[in-house]
Amino acid sequence: MSKLHWSHPLGPDADALKIAGIDTNLGLKRIGGKRERYESLLHKFAGKQAGAAEAIRAALSVGDASTAEREAHSLKGAASTLGATALADHAAKVETAIKTGQNVDEALESLSHSLVAVVEAILATLPV
Repeated sequence: MSKLHWSHPLGPDADALKIAGIDTNLGLKRIGGKRERYESLLHKFAGKQAGAAEAIRAALSVGDASTAEREAHSLKGAASTLGATALADHAAKVETAIKTGQNVDEALESLSHSLVAVVEAILATLPV
């Protein structure tokens, strides 16, 4: 009797999860290979972070740069953990733009587009 050997260290269905804009293999690895937990975190991310760009804009509109910067930083960390590296890069650019006061609108616009695309991809792949 032969033993099954998975070619992928995360198990037989780890490669099956494909979400545009997200390196799911990286995200699964960062979550310890627990697919169910990873999918749960993706759902939470889509729900909680969908409005992050608007929250940043709102904070900036009332002169609260520290809250805006914190929102960008939180989004950057969450996106990076889940494998949404391009989105994390956009959030990092917003964070830097807020710190320096330069190109904030451009950075926020890029972040908004990237965030919408990732959230839509998550919801299309993992419907609630």
